[in-house]
Amino acid sequence: MEDPSGWSLTESDPQVFTQLLKDLGVKGLQVDDLYSLDESTLSTLKPIHALIFLFKYVESSAGGAEESSGIEVDPLDNGVWFANQVINNSCGTVAALNAVMNIPSQSSQYSEESIQLGEELGNLREFGTGMESLDLGHLVSSSPHIREVHNSFSKSSPFSMDSSAFPEREKEDAYHFIAYLPINGILYELDGLRKNPIMHAPIEGEDWLNTARETVESRIGTYPPGSLMFNLLAIRSTPLPRLTRLLNDPSTPSEQKFQIQDQLEHESNKDKRGQMENTLRRNNLLPVVFQLFKALGESGQAGKAVEVARAKGEERREKRAAKGEGDD
Repeated sequence: MEDPSGWSLTESDPQVFTQLLKDLGVKGLQVDDLYSLDESTLSTLKPIHALIFLFKYVESSAGGAEESSGIEVDPLDNGVWFANQVINNSCGTVAALNAVMNIPSQSSQYSEESIQLGEELGNLREFGTGMESLDLGHLVSSSPHIREVHNSFSKSSPFSMDSSAFPEREKEDAYHFIAYLPINGILYELDGLRKNPIMHAPIEGEDWLNTARETVESRIGTYPPGSLMFNLLAIRSTPLPRLTRLLNDPSTPSEQKFQIQDQLEHESNKDKRGQMENTLRRNNLLPVVFQLFKALGESGQAGKAVEVARAKGEERREKRAAKGEGDD
């Protein structure tokens, strides 16, 4: 059964967020997993413009959002584009929008390396100038295009379940997306469930990542040791155009080209894999599988196919046994 809000849950996958931004018209940015906050890991992804943090959401005893270090400030007074989350399940898209709406556009002599918000979001930002956060939240949630792009990654199912028949689902853990990024020389935390942005600390240049690391690690430290309740994504400049240019640039030293070639192949393979995964996400293949099984049954080939599969399985088991390997 679909959520009555009309917005589906967002999968915490970098390829989903990358395609989400592309489909919304953003150019020059992609999203990657961030497995560590150490300098060596961050350096391979720079320039990083924002972080998206997924965590287990726990309401405070007072009924409000979780406690956080920093100070709530008025977004209009501080030049921050900030939309509240007013619709269930929209936190992933709201976090992504709160981030990219505050990432400055960057022009480059190499057009493919420029960062552009795109016409759709550019118009949204211009139209929302001067609006309160709650009004911006309603503006985002009322956009058919944003909702359509958001829901294009929803998991398909041939079954419709009545949620009232499963009351235990109310006890399932809730997870939430927020964004961290520098805006006007200050590290901000943008959480759509809060009334206002959280101002953390002044920063300089890419040093913002050091401050962000301390802030995120401090938040993780409030959970029990060993908790696996988090995921961290980095919004970074798309590397493929720059790597391609450097590889084809005669002035690039030969010894650097080997490393660039490896990076280019890695990024290209990741991009192709991501496109394939997103295509599978967006297409319900279950009807095709059902029709194949139905056709096999009607043609009388189902029994034969099962026997062939069993024979192949038995053959593999015998080969593993001959090599002294156990069953998987």
